[in-house]
Amino acid sequence: MMMDDALSHMMEKLVNNGKADKTLVVAQAEENLLTRFAVNRIHQHVRQETLKVTVVVEKNKKVGIAGTSSLKPEEADALLDKALQNAELSSGESTLELAETGEQQFDMKSRFVEDLIEAHDERARIVANMIERGAKAQADAFGVLNATREKVIIRNSVGTNLEWQGSVGLVKAMYMKGQGSGYQISQFNNAGNFIWEQLAETALQKCLDSQHPEPLEPGKYTVILEPLAVGTLLGEMASFSFNARAAYQGHSYIWQHRGEQLFPKFMTIYDWGLDDLTALRLPMDFEGYLKKPVQFIEGGEAKDVVFDSRFAKILGHPNTGHALPPEAMSYSPIPLNVIMLPGQKSVDQLIAETEHGVLVTMLNYVRSYLDPLTVLATGITRNGTFLIENGKVTKALNNTRFLQSFVEALQNTTDIGSELMMVGEEFGSFTAPALKIEKFNFM
Repeated sequence: MMMDDALSHMMEKLVNNGKADKTLVVAQAEENLLTRFAVNRIHQHVRQETLKVTVVVEKNKKVGIAGTSSLKPEEADALLDKALQNAELSSGESTLELAETGEQQFDMKSRFVEDLIEAHDERARIVANMIERGAKAQADAFGVLNATREKVIIRNSVGTNLEWQGSVGLVKAMYMKGQGSGYQISQFNNAGNFIWEQLAETALQKCLDSQHPEPLEPGKYTVILEPLAVGTLLGEMASFSFNARAAYQGHSYIWQHRGEQLFPKFMTIYDWGLDDLTALRLPMDFEGYLKKPVQFIEGGEAKDVVFDSRFAKILGHPNTGHALPPEAMSYSPIPLNVIMLPGQKSVDQLIAETEHGVLVTMLNYVRSYLDPLTVLATGITRNGTFLIENGKVTKALNNTRFLQSFVEALQNTTDIGSELMMVGEEFGSFTAPALKIEKFNFM
């Protein structure tokens, strides 16, 4: 309560400072309950609280930013002065667009996650079970069980006062033995998608099945990307194609081809902060604008990208409410709740219908700067790569480098899996199915 009172007082003082022409204040508070384990031992079982207050000011058509984690009474004046100094030092003219959203409160905490936050012994028991599974198979266990409570408060000098609270969990499970490793990850927000046993069992089995891997000949293959790998693909598309900054910079394939039917008709990818399929529901962006649903690909047709206030003004497009926190302004806007709709077949069915191909658990060390327009990416497979022959997984493969346009991978998708997984990790979520893709290029 004392922190809440101090924070409220600081934000009030900053918003009504009388020195700046316009002011935006964003406070982000997080309480993180973390249980981390490695080599079959719990080595962290901790609670961590963090707070960040950022002020953005406009003065004489120049914008400055400053941040702090202190709530000391004198900190508000120092923070404001720093932001004004930064504005004075900025080159060129820029403006701060202020949302007129009024006063609203959003309590989107998950009761299940909230209970897990307080259940310290239960979190340790679950992790101990994951470790025991590995020990029985003579494999080393690594991973994380994380439950997080978050709060965002946004105020500005035209009366916007928004407060949001949410909570989300994260499970990581990894096993290593000999030459093999297996890995799974999933966010959760209720008992139904807290699938830690399934994740642990799948990761362990991938580890055991990955022994004695063989090299894969370079070439183009039919691949089945599991949800974890598809989440990485969607993340690269979000950064390089699904946003207005990419559109402005000339490398958003979706923006350049909006209205064109260039993807399979059974494919739909969108962003919606209030969708039940996303792990951490967020109704507004960090400028204080309410989020709008945005279709990137709908029924195979390229549709639209996400916007914040700056690029909405530049490109003459409605703001969709996707601004990042002020300190990440150089990356904004970015979709944080990307969802790909599922298909009708299980991964086992996709495998059974594949004559010759590769099953990929995870894509790692991915870099997509080679050709941003087509999102030409390079990286390696990891933690479970397998050869498929005559509808069956027949052998483990080495981690293998790929060079593949992710735009073309989506265009070459021939089927979509029926199971969705929430595979995000940081602030945001990617809800992804498995994909069956033709002509995926391995080096």
